[in-house]
Amino acid sequence: MRIQSVYVFVKLAENNCDFSISKTLGIPRSSMWANITDLEKTLGKKLINRKKQSLSFTSAGEEFIPYACKMYKAFEESLASANSTEESDVGGDVIVSATNAVALGWSFANIKELCAKFTNLRLHLSASDNVFREEVNASDVLIRPFPDSEMFRKAWYGACRHGLFASSEYIAQMGMPETPEDLVNHRIIGYGDHEFSYFDDINWHLKGQNYGLPKLKPFITINSTRAIFDAACHGLGICSTPIESNSLYTGKLVRILPHIEGPTIKIFFCIKRTAAGRKLNSINIVKNYFEEYLTKNGVPIHHVED
Repeated sequence: MRIQSVYVFVKLAENNCDFSISKTLGIPRSSMWANITDLEKTLGKKLINRKKQSLSFTSAGEEFIPYACKMYKAFEESLASANSTEESDVGGDVIVSATNAVALGWSFANIKELCAKFTNLRLHLSASDNVFREEVNASDVLIRPFPDSEMFRKAWYGACRHGLFASSEYIAQMGMPETPEDLVNHRIIGYGDHEFSYFDDINWHLKGQNYGLPKLKPFITINSTRAIFDAACHGLGICSTPIESNSLYTGKLVRILPHIEGPTIKIFFCIKRTAAGRKLNSINIVKNYFEEYLTKNGVPIHHVED
């Protein structure tokens, strides 16, 4: 029985036997099946019902779930106790689910430094603005807007204060809006009708309610907040973006109508409550590196009492 096989089984158990987590784990479905077959041969029992329409755990599989979880947790804890240095206490897989903006905004130089220092650490970053249950179940860490959950605890959050921005090039060409009503004659960039999980007001600047703005029709829509920022930097129009974006991204935008304040969205760093031992050590290393990166770029961090 390989510990990798136990790991795959545990992740499947966390995800209700949905093999689509192979994308999040970065493991081909064929390899996942090979790991399950390895377990079944060792145990002499069939663990998963193989049906074309749906997959489910057998009764033996259901019974094995708590033992597999304890086995893998014991493995992680044994690795942590067997080593004494900080570097050797860190390693293994850490699966991070983040928004597209977080994934693209996190400095790859910072990630390179992290991976160079902790060579046993394998970081799996899944980027999406619309997060589904299976991705949440498979992840060790969430960096995104997220409600209170029994599955995750919140370590800290960064507050993203939204406003209206445009490039100097656009302002020179189209003029600086002096009043909210002036925006009707400008090119406005929107997010579109796509869902952004736990950020219902992603198009707050288009709705014409609660923020002192007229109802606006977008000139172009892009379902990526980072791409929206880049589009504004290239002079395509006026966008909604966090005030902190100029610090995190390459490019400088000018605040439009600074008295207009959009929603403040909290981006939480969430840690799976079941994480322990070496796994938790690794998560905390990732947490500290990302927290340090944001702080250096002027994004204040607010710690949460859970």
